[in-house]
Amino acid sequence: MATLHKDFSLTIEFLAFLRAGLFSQVMLENSESRLRAAFLPPGYIETPHKGLDRVDAWMKELEDGLPIFSTSWTTPETFDAISAMGFLKELKRDVLQFAQLVENALRVPDLVDDRASVKLLAAGIHRSATARLAYLETLNHAFMSLKVPDRAQVAAAELPDAQAFLQTANAIIDIFAQDTPYEPALCERLRIEASLVPSDMRAHAHDARILLNVYAQQFDYELAEISQAEARPWLDMKVPAVAAGYWHAYKFTPEDYVRWASVGIRGAPLAAYWRRARFDPENAVEWIQKGIPPIVAMEWARAGFDAGRAVAMMQRGVLDPTKAPRNRDGEP
Repeated sequence: MATLHKDFSLTIEFLAFLRAGLFSQVMLENSESRLRAAFLPPGYIETPHKGLDRVDAWMKELEDGLPIFSTSWTTPETFDAISAMGFLKELKRDVLQFAQLVENALRVPDLVDDRASVKLLAAGIHRSATARLAYLETLNHAFMSLKVPDRAQVAAAELPDAQAFLQTANAIIDIFAQDTPYEPALCERLRIEASLVPSDMRAHAHDARILLNVYAQQFDYELAEISQAEARPWLDMKVPAVAAGYWHAYKFTPEDYVRWASVGIRGAPLAAYWRRARFDPENAVEWIQKGIPPIVAMEWARAGFDAGRAVAMMQRGVLDPTKAPRNRDGEP
């Protein structure tokens, strides 16, 4: 893999994350407009637009060989670095506020009777999708501009999934932008689809904390904004604050973390998606090793298939588990 000066790596990571977050704020207003909803305060996107203008300028300077951060500092020393930190602090605050709004909408008992909450959930999915795609596109573009193609390809490899996610999010917006009455089953399906958005947002806030404290000698639980009482069980299991922050964002306990990590699953978002599909770590890993995503695995497992047999059926062109052959006893 091509080498890149650490000042450039730090600047790319910071600006890619900041640009993705700011862009998702702008697109949130776009979602609000498409849904004909009203959940944003007046003047909401003024700061994101200003931030994007600055990020675009910093990205251009980066391409010209001028990173805005230096790993030799002990604290941000330039106006540009301090300004970037300021935009990120505002983004972190907004992300956490939005996470709470979505959390409240998810708690609504009958979504079909609360169109405002339904629209907020749809917008939340769209915000997550736009942030993900913008982050990967920015990384890919930056590394290509700096002639580090191998690192650009790492980001590019994830672009198709991110683009598909955004297509799904746009379809969801189109469905719930209609004036017709919402179907109860569709609303409940939306609830499930949006169920991880607050955790995604809290994980983004944790990302922001790490970047904001890049010059701290040690990233501890105080910097992770995890209370002493909540931190104690994580500390007892010797889990670093960086890792604990992500698992905490997805509402995993330290015991959950150990269990998922014991089967080789160390990413909290991945574990959360499999947990949402009602897989425990030991079962999930079998499907993961076969390259089957949670939503597909859930259908096959519900039909009584294990991962190996499901793969065999799909390789034969059987994509619907209800149409897969069974024995005389009705078993797969």
